[in-house]
Amino acid sequence: MTSAYADSYDELQQDIAVPVEHPADDVEPGTRAVIYLRVSSAGQVKRDYDPEGISIPAQREACLRKAKDLGVTVIDEYVEPGPTATEMTKREAFQRMPARVRGQGDVDYIIIYQLSRMARNRYDDAIVMADLRKRGVTLVSATESIDDSPVGQLMHGILATFNEYQSLQSGVDIAYKMGQKARNGGTIGRARLGYLNHIDHSEGRVIRTIVVDDERAPLVQLAFELYDTGDYTLADLADELHDRGLRTRPTAKHPAKKVSINKLSQMLRDRYYLGYVTYQGEEIRGRHDPLIDEDLFDRVQDRLNSRTAAKERRRVHHHYLKGSVFCGRCRRAGITQRMIIQRTVNRHGTEYLYFFCRNKRDGTCQAPHVHVDLVEDAVERH
Repeated sequence: MTSAYADSYDELQQDIAVPVEHPADDVEPGTRAVIYLRVSSAGQVKRDYDPEGISIPAQREACLRKAKDLGVTVIDEYVEPGPTATEMTKREAFQRMPARVRGQGDVDYIIIYQLSRMARNRYDDAIVMADLRKRGVTLVSATESIDDSPVGQLMHGILATFNEYQSLQSGVDIAYKMGQKARNGGTIGRARLGYLNHIDHSEGRVIRTIVVDDERAPLVQLAFELYDTGDYTLADLADELHDRGLRTRPTAKHPAKKVSINKLSQMLRDRYYLGYVTYQGEEIRGRHDPLIDEDLFDRVQDRLNSRTAAKERRRVHHHYLKGSVFCGRCRRAGITQRMIIQRTVNRHGTEYLYFFCRNKRDGTCQAPHVHVDLVEDAVERH
């Protein structure tokens, strides 16, 4: 986790922490339980009530009640506060729980509020259950009839299948809504540099819109105008804009920083600044205000295309990290291998740079391509 997220995570952990009154050594073997609590948003962490009824306090109360019914003692709890990943391997608290089961062997029961709090697909569920059964640990739901009996295992399988269906259906619904939004000219996701995501409240409704960023929009317009003069390379333009105060928008994970050459190139080729959105290859007139007119945009494209094949392309490829980035997957296998830079251009002429492992060429490494910006961010954080 990045430091900003880690600070938030630690603060939430402190907010919801409950002292354990029964150390494992003081509890009779066979009656030792831990509880796992997970929510999908930070707003569900502290509230005793939320519309779905699954706040951390609500889950804890139900799990403790279940422990009392079973006659077992809770020796610890593991909490995922705030937004957590669907993939189990990316959940910090969850990973500590099975590690304890395997390492200390002092857990007999794991109590969860609902099976959906733990796994959202049958594969993850099967892997976890196989490991727990192997180690003699019983998984119990505070609200569902799952146990080691034949009927309990049948119910477990049905619930796991239903949870996976719900997760997949939710993905389909989200994709449909995103498509409808785009087809109506809406912007999906985070606003481009020069714009801001904005929320309006009208008659009890929440309306998400895109507005012009008064701080950065003039500098975005200036970027097009300066490049159109022919007096700037992309590198020179990036430096000039930085000197004039253009920075990326900060997030909870990343501070504001200089706009990279690669990002600047993408921005100068992005028809979003003409007032268009693109969805599944279709260009649609957007609901946001354009920052650039067609004539200026076309002149900039001509200049970009005339320079791409020569000096500036070579300049981008001589990246300051070239020769200094190594493949982590190969290193874990005992092999030291550098990652090299690959350039790709999509059908709109937008250029992208990626690092990829040399061993990928002969099929001995399956590490995915990594966008240059992600590598730059990782280096800056360290």
